[in-house]
Parts: sequence; structure tokens; C-alpha cells
Amino acid sequence: MDKLFDTPIRSIREKCKDCSVGQLKEIRLCTVIDCPIYPYRMGTRPNEETIKTLEKFRSKKPDPARDN
Repeated sequence: MDKLFDTPIRSIREKCKDCSVGQLKEIRLCTVIDCPIYPYRMGTRPNEETIKTLEKFRSKKPDPARDN
């Protein structure tokens, strides 16, 4: 029996497939680190190392909206 809805992680993966026009390799090679769903693009929860790396990246990069 099919589920009536996808899990949130699966929905994120489907959004990434849509964004990359169905090219699965492009999801792996995605360079849009500022995307809020970037850590979940592979269809799994990110590990602690990935989260720390992204936090480090975001803390160094200024918010463009606040540069004015």
C-alpha cells in the first residue's frame, strides 16, 4: 500500500531532484551552500561534522541583506 504523503526528508530529496532537473549527480555536486535544505539534499540527516562545517561557513560569510 502506498503512503499518502512523503516523509520530510524524502520531500526535500524530491525538491533537490526538481531543482537539478532530475540529474542525481547534480544533487551530489550542488554548490548552492546557502540553500536552507542543502544539508538534507542526499535524503538523509546530516552528520555533526557537516553541521559544524556549515555553521563555520555561515559565520564567516556576512549576510548580504545586512550589508546596506
